[in-house]
Amino acid sequence: MSTAMMVYLAWQEDDWLDEILDRFSEVRAMVPNAKTFRLLKEEKDSQQIDRYVIVLNAAYEQEECRQFLQQWEADGRSAHDSLYIVGLKLDEQESWQRAYPQANIIVITGFAVEFDYDSVLSQMESDLEGSR
Repeated sequence: MSTAMMVYLAWQEDDWLDEILDRFSEVRAMVPNAKTFRLLKEEKDSQQIDRYVIVLNAAYEQEECRQFLQQWEADGRSAHDSLYIVGLKLDEQESWQRAYPQANIIVITGFAVEFDYDSVLSQMESDLEGSR
């Protein structure tokens, strides 16, 4: 049986976390640091979790976010995981997409209240269920 886990990584609470918590019954919210990486790696090593849907809010502490992602990719087992990077500004999107081509980069232009969170959350839900 395949087990998947939604993991939200951020340095502080925000609108994305609120939206994700409203949509998903089980979410693990953590800080993207070395301790978190070790915990997630141990879960995969012990086969408690087969795959993750990782949502990384890179609005703050971008260098630490990049370090986390470098560890995640270097581990080599992230190929089956879905990665969403949120919280970026429009002018940051291209450099992050080049650095992480497998990631879904979600940029909110305009007002957050007008953004179609449901569309993105539906895609995440599909990834969590293994439909994609």
